[in-house]
Amino acid sequence: MADNTAVEGTATAILPNWVPYLNLLYANIPGLPVISLTEVADTVLKLGLRTVQILPAKNALSNSYTIGGRTVTGYAFLYDGNDPVATALEDLKGSLERHPATDILELIREAVTPKDPVPAAGPAVDQATPLSLESPEQFAITWTTFEGVYQNALPLLDKWSASLTDPAVAAQLFWPNIASYGLAYNLLILKKLSGADVTRLKALFQGKWKPAWGDLIAKGLLYEIDLTIFNTLQPQQAPDRSTRFTPATLTLLQQDPATKALTPVAVVVSGYQGSGTQAYLPGDGAWLYALQAAKTSVTVWGTWLGHVYHWHLVTGAMQQAMLLHLDDNSALYKLVAPQSKYLNAFDTVLLLRWQIAPPTSLVSPFQFLSLCNTFAAARSFFDDDPLVTLTRLGLKQADFTVNSPWDKYPLVGHLLKLWDATAAYVKVFVQESYPTDASVANDQALQAWMAEAANPSAGNIRGLPTMKTRDALTSMLTSLLYRVTAHGSGRLPASSNPGLTFIANFPPCLQNATIPEPGQSISTKQLLQYLPNTGTLGAELTFYNTFAFSVPYESFIPLNGIDSNLFFPGGATDKRNQALVQYRKAIAAMIKELSGPLFPQITQWPLNVET
Repeated sequence: MADNTAVEGTATAILPNWVPYLNLLYANIPGLPVISLTEVADTVLKLGLRTVQILPAKNALSNSYTIGGRTVTGYAFLYDGNDPVATALEDLKGSLERHPATDILELIREAVTPKDPVPAAGPAVDQATPLSLESPEQFAITWTTFEGVYQNALPLLDKWSASLTDPAVAAQLFWPNIASYGLAYNLLILKKLSGADVTRLKALFQGKWKPAWGDLIAKGLLYEIDLTIFNTLQPQQAPDRSTRFTPATLTLLQQDPATKALTPVAVVVSGYQGSGTQAYLPGDGAWLYALQAAKTSVTVWGTWLGHVYHWHLVTGAMQQAMLLHLDDNSALYKLVAPQSKYLNAFDTVLLLRWQIAPPTSLVSPFQFLSLCNTFAAARSFFDDDPLVTLTRLGLKQADFTVNSPWDKYPLVGHLLKLWDATAAYVKVFVQESYPTDASVANDQALQAWMAEAANPSAGNIRGLPTMKTRDALTSMLTSLLYRVTAHGSGRLPASSNPGLTFIANFPPCLQNATIPEPGQSISTKQLLQYLPNTGTLGAELTFYNTFAFSVPYESFIPLNGIDSNLFFPGGATDKRNQALVQYRKAIAAMIKELSGPLFPQITQWPLNVET
């Protein structure tokens, strides 16, 4: 079971298991575990080592660019010797050393309590003034020459740069980039529209609603990406005092029935509480702005809701509840515990030093928790499963398949492969470990785990099944282990390079909160001033490189071989261990499939959610 003690000098203080007031502030989100000072300090050390491990990739930003009349390397523009992540970690380390172990709860309380006005993301920093890029091609500034990233990506540069100058290219690439590069962001965000949506959309578009869109809905050929949830966010200031803005957007996309290609045909953009709402159509002078605004909201959704909410918050609460109640020698513990390390300690460090977060407009932990609280309203545990999500969104394989399953929405195909591999592993485990439904119902530790996870004052996870059957246990375990394993996809170099690291494809924020009139002519120079500046680019690249170019604490594929480090007693003859080996083989095959021109680093996929 979990050790929730914290040592202070010669005394031992018992810490609470959950932040006791979190669900009074944010009633819909999963409970936040209280982690010992030792675990937090260990995570700070590990993250500090990662800032060193990524230096080869960071230092290899050696191509030169001319911006603002200055010609220097990409490294000089993006960092100029400044490392805010390392500084934030060192600051937290000092803070932990100054506080007794029992103060960890007070530190968390301070971090998660709402404040008005919202402070900037840390104190103002002494660094070079961030600069807007001066040509679309300069977004290659974030492609390192390390391991051939820049060289392999170069053939894509002209096409991706054109998406900032040519409306036709921008529309052509909009959906394929989301569908292909959004795996680590869990971008299951597309919804097929039905007749029930027409009234809502007519009200939203008002005079710009086109009757042809109604015909497309009737034919099943109109889709939406609705990210209007961000109308709860106000523009904020970064530590360099530049603006960070997350637009609320809704994008309509028309599908070609033959090629299955999706093309954006309208975008609505609004600010805080719907302020400044504008509807844009192809041909509008500000159409390229609208597409970049939509990409920004997609990136922010993927960062905080698709990735962190789905794979960090829910998973962490389930893991904490498990560690509190399962016996170390039980078969269930041996299944779940190997993939239940590190996550909650990392989440705690993130809340305590938000400066290590990616550079979105969510500049404080309580903004993040408030957004998740809105998103999680009436949300249940299994709503996060990909099959449930696809059904809710009305997405079918046939609608996104031309030559191979889901080839027009590739990230769905990858996530479903991960789901199937996890389900196969869990099915064998349950069959071998629980011979009857009664053996599930009579497992008192399992029942205590589920009660802790569902308790509103503890895990606060809604929708967990009554744990009386093997089917119920199989569905819960599949969902839980899938989240951990799917998260590991983000650690592959190919997950971020080159698609995400060409940051105009996935901007983490806009640097100007002004929403232009649709007919306003937006020049390339003006558009680039909306897009991430050099300071934001550097911060976002550090975020990506921490995944792609650091070493996992523990690899999903053991370093000693795929059939080593087996979890269950009985060695190679145990069917559960055989299923574990097959699970590893499935992940190894996916690594090779996803790696593309970058070498297939099969030990780069982590066993746990680490970062």
